Order: sequence, then C-alpha cells, then structure tokens
Amino acid sequence: MHFKKSVLKNHLLYSIITLMAIAMLFPITAFAQAYVQTWDLVDSGKHLDYDGNSTYMSYINTGAATWNAYKSGVIRKDSAFVVEDVYVSDVNASNGWAGMTYSSGKIELNTYYMSGYSNSKKQNVATHELGHALGLDHSTSTDVMDAAITGHTSTQALSQNDKDSYDDAYNNY
Repeated sequence: MHFKKSVLKNHLLYSIITLMAIAMLFPITAFAQAYVQTWDLVDSGKHLDYDGNSTYMSYINTGAATWNAYKSGVIRKDSAFVVEDVYVSDVNASNGWAGMTYSSGKIELNTYYMSGYSNSKKQNVATHELGHALGLDHSTSTDVMDAAITGHTSTQALSQNDKDSYDDAYNNY
C-alpha cells in the first residue's frame, strides 16, 4: 500500500511540474486593442514639434500637455532651434468635421463647428487631432481617439485604449 501511495504521489508531483513548465512556455496574455495609423508626424528624434496660428492654440497646448503627461517630452512647441513637424491653423467649412490632421504636416481646426462647442469639446478635438499626429487612429470606444463627431465626446483624459495605441505607435517611431 505504501508503495502505491508513493508512486501515486510521485506521478501527481510530476504532472504538476509538467503543467507548470508548459504554462511558463506558453503564457496566456491578454492583448489590448491598439489603434495605429500607417503614418505619423513624429520626427526621427521621437519628437513632434508644433506651431500655428489657430484660434484654438491654447487647446492644442493643453492637448500636448495631456499626451506628454503619459510620455514626457514627445510633443514640443516649435522653437528657432528645431524643425516644425506640424502646423496648426483654422478653416471654416460646413464639411462634417471639427478637426483634420494631414500626413503632410498640418492640423486644421474647423471654426464652423468649434465655435459652437463647449470648452471640453474643443479640448477633446485638439487632443484628438494631436493623437493623429502621433500616429493614432480612431478607436471604437469613448476614448479621446473616438471618431464620433455628432455629439462629440468631451473626454479629455487618456483612456487605456489611447495609452495602448500610443505605446504601439511610439514603438514604431
């Protein structure tokens, strides 16, 4: 009887060790969804230097601070010592969008819509457009990078989706 218990005990111990080894070789990982575009406006030094004459530059400055609070120093106000990566200006058109970021290095904020927005919505649009300049795409959730224009989200804090997408984009710079 003692022999059977010993064999059974050894077999159980061997099985547990084998399962633990397999689990270590093939860990189960939960992947968050990242939403990244095929382009960004970040330069080879991993900086996004901006300037502009938009009415909404104070919102752009605050948006830059929001992104920089997560990854410090990536977005910088342009100076005489660096090459500008993106220029922010205004447009006035009834075209269905409050802001647009172009791969050519410009962000346009649409006064046609922005002028009627609350401060929090204006801030969201500015932060959102800077997200595109960083290489982030639209998400499918109520994040800063949510694509909704009608009843546009006034989310200002970066969500986990926004952060995961930024992490992924940053690794591609």
